[in-house]
Amino acid sequence: MSHKKIAVIGDPIDHSLSPKIHNHWIEREKIDVGPYQKINVKKENFIKDVDRLIEEGYYGLNVTVPLKEDAYKYCDNTSDVARALKAVNTIKVNKDGVYGDNTDPVGFEKSIANKDLNNKLCLVLGAGGSARAVVYALTHMQCEVGIYNRTKENADSLCSDLGVEATILTETTLREFVGSSQLVVNTTSLGQQEGEENNLIDFDNLNSSAHVYDLIYNPSKTAFLRQAEKNGCTVQNGLEMLIHQAAQSFKLWHDTMPEIDENLMSVLGVK
Repeated sequence: MSHKKIAVIGDPIDHSLSPKIHNHWIEREKIDVGPYQKINVKKENFIKDVDRLIEEGYYGLNVTVPLKEDAYKYCDNTSDVARALKAVNTIKVNKDGVYGDNTDPVGFEKSIANKDLNNKLCLVLGAGGSARAVVYALTHMQCEVGIYNRTKENADSLCSDLGVEATILTETTLREFVGSSQLVVNTTSLGQQEGEENNLIDFDNLNSSAHVYDLIYNPSKTAFLRQAEKNGCTVQNGLEMLIHQAAQSFKLWHDTMPEIDENLMSVLGVK
């Protein structure tokens, strides 16, 4: 009998760290499954390719950009979180069909669990898929949320789709909101490319006691985070969110919660 198979799908997918994380845990927990793969799937081929992968024995798939909404539509059943976000990042094939979950919000929440940010004023930059997961998590943490996005309509739809109340900021109101924020989260891709600046906020207005979080983890310290550090702020990239959401996927597939320890961090090259 061939091994059960698991993988991450997306486009592009080469940069994904998920195989390093999952294969470390598979070995550590002695899970009887083939090595976790990364597979490029184009948006236009989603249904055909996922049908084929399931036929080939893939019973667990992580889904990354730009396929999370396609995955949501593809699933027979989904979790409450996936329904709220209308996006799926973890697929499990079982006897009842294809089940979809979204582990991004819990991944984000766990990544800041020790930062004492519940009930705080938080600024979210961007209104795409990642922003939805972050706003969902912050609402769960009873935070007061402000959202700034260059296209205001996208921020409006984010709130109405999730059924959450947030302050939609303009360039003018953003300035004041920054000064009161205790958490600033960049969910945009600004700063991912070499030499690209993320100048969405004026760091001179930011309180040095604020925690600044950039979901980008490669590069591990964007110019945005370096600027925040200069300002005296504590900073964090998206690696812990990636690891915590991966742990939730791992548990869904293998019924075992993996350990996040120094061994894993050294596998990922984090000192």
